[in-house]
Amino acid sequence: MLLNYREDLMKKELFPQKQLVKKGTLDIDIVESTPVVWKDRLLRFEWIRNNTIGRGYYGNQEDCCYFRFTDMETEESTKPFGHNMYFGSAHVEGDTAYAFGVTENAGNVMKVLWSKDMTTWESKEILKLSDRLRIYNNSVCKGRDGYYMAIELGGDAEVVGEPFTIVFAKSQDLLNWELMEMGEHVYSRERYTACPVLRYCPGDDRYYMIYLEGLPCHRWQPYIVRTTDFSAFELGLKNPIMFSDDDDKIVQCPEKFTAEQLAYIKGAIDCNNSDVDICEFNGKTVILYSWGNQLGKEFLAEAEYDGPMEEFLHSFFAD
Repeated sequence: MLLNYREDLMKKELFPQKQLVKKGTLDIDIVESTPVVWKDRLLRFEWIRNNTIGRGYYGNQEDCCYFRFTDMETEESTKPFGHNMYFGSAHVEGDTAYAFGVTENAGNVMKVLWSKDMTTWESKEILKLSDRLRIYNNSVCKGRDGYYMAIELGGDAEVVGEPFTIVFAKSQDLLNWELMEMGEHVYSRERYTACPVLRYCPGDDRYYMIYLEGLPCHRWQPYIVRTTDFSAFELGLKNPIMFSDDDDKIVQCPEKFTAEQLAYIKGAIDCNNSDVDICEFNGKTVILYSWGNQLGKEFLAEAEYDGPMEEFLHSFFAD
């Protein structure tokens, strides 16, 4: 169920004047990255795809896909882990880092990996869905009464509807998960809804979800909804929250790229802002996202909102 409030379109004066600002491209062929704060450091969790999946521009030396964390100040990365895992996301709780991913490309089994030092990792299978279903992107947040996960599904049209579709799971400890009833807790079977990022705002006791909408003319842009129960969703009044444009191609550190790579970025088709993920660091909202042609030529970029994450999420609604 989607709640629309057209009469509130006249209330745009309630929106704060602050705006999301794009800071530009960070890397080539890295997508679906999660910003996290671990031991007072701002890191980004990265899924490094192999050349078959990512059509890699400058290669993957591990010969398979894997996960890693990269310090966003120093650009130093941890050793690879989670080899042969796909569609990853991350969550930090205390001094423990968690990574979630699928055990095969478009598979039906999800695992969690966790570590206190980002060197030694433990793992556990947490969800196994029907062979008729396929798991893609996911996102985890701490909520009012436990932890919640948004999961992008494809597969059997009788279950999924119009691919892709987002369903939800719940946990009390990040290690043991139960899928919420998909007939009621779902968004949305009627159209393409993918790449979720889920966050909880205690100030208004709501869950906010940024996801990807498929638009006409081969375009994909991020929209935002909110919910209290994962069955009824309110669409933000200001959507999409960002739109692909030339600012995506600003290069933050040109010196890290070759002349050929810079030309590759400049000449790339840009029809999507997808795979948005966010965290709060030093009072600001850090936003990572992907841009590109939605057909394999993709880039990792950063944006920022000069305010806390809860303020940022509220800014797309009338109250």
